[in-house]
Amino acid sequence: MPETDVLNLPSYNLSAYYQDTTEWLYAYNYRARALDCYDLRNRTVRQLPFKEDGPSAVIRIHSLQICSPDSIWVFDESQRALLLDEKGNVLRGIQLTEGLADGQYIIAGHNYAMSTTDIYYDKTRRSLLYCVKDQKASPAYFFLREIFLDDLPAISHPLLLPEEIPNAGEREYPYMGQPNVTFLPDKILYNYPIDSHIYVMDRTSGKTQTFEADSNFTPNQAEPCEWKSYADCERHRIENPHFYEVRYLPDRDMYIRLHVNGQEFDATKDLGTLLASKKLYLTVFDNRFSVVGESELPSKRYDLFTGWCTTSDALLLFVNNPLQEEERGEYLEYDKVEW
Repeated sequence: MPETDVLNLPSYNLSAYYQDTTEWLYAYNYRARALDCYDLRNRTVRQLPFKEDGPSAVIRIHSLQICSPDSIWVFDESQRALLLDEKGNVLRGIQLTEGLADGQYIIAGHNYAMSTTDIYYDKTRRSLLYCVKDQKASPAYFFLREIFLDDLPAISHPLLLPEEIPNAGEREYPYMGQPNVTFLPDKILYNYPIDSHIYVMDRTSGKTQTFEADSNFTPNQAEPCEWKSYADCERHRIENPHFYEVRYLPDRDMYIRLHVNGQEFDATKDLGTLLASKKLYLTVFDNRFSVVGESELPSKRYDLFTGWCTTSDALLLFVNNPLQEEERGEYLEYDKVEW
């Protein structure tokens, strides 16, 4: 993208795609407290700043859904779902913690070490869906909560734990034990960073199917962590693979998933260097979740801290890795992967 007067970031950990007469990339600029709005076809960018105080104040956001340029849902640190217009005004705010029991908390955010889970607005049902963890249960479990804007009773949808790792949400899998969740109009996709399986919940019947989605490049299950300190958790993160969320490409009627490998831990190297040097893999599935192909992507090129987005027919990866040898400016560069 050409350099502009907008103080953009070289990559974004939270972004969303929207298509109308052109193609838009909305990306959260935490430094500017704004959304950077890229017109991908005309190669221009504008900025939508958040209000800092008053009734339309928005605190740091963790989830983003673009229903239209004048209807933007975000989830911020106040634990509210906020509906914004094209000028950043809050049209509606909903406290999502209301009705949760003691020990239950919301999981929403794009965290490379933990999970990728958004809130979702269903315009047909006029409802909001989001993931909740019940940490007081034994073992801890996860469910999706659906609340309705028309004051109907809330609904809970329980999530399956991995069959081979029923203690996924417990101490043995620090950071990595909570699900990635992707919401679609007719189904909900989820998977766990510690396991290669994919779970597909039909929103009409409520039934869930499990699909094997093994990688040929890496182990397909993380090892448990016998941790005594924070350093043990960091080592566990380096030595194990991490499977990211499953995404849908509507124009191709296909699904994709990224994941990184585990590698030998080297105490003499900086933690950031070890993380940035992990290898990134792309798996492509057909509309029945059968593996079509798997590829290793270029090393030391991309932002591995959830620095990607999907368009209607492709994967968009931000070119920004601290181990890149060539000098880079502050402009935005991305690769669009098609097949």
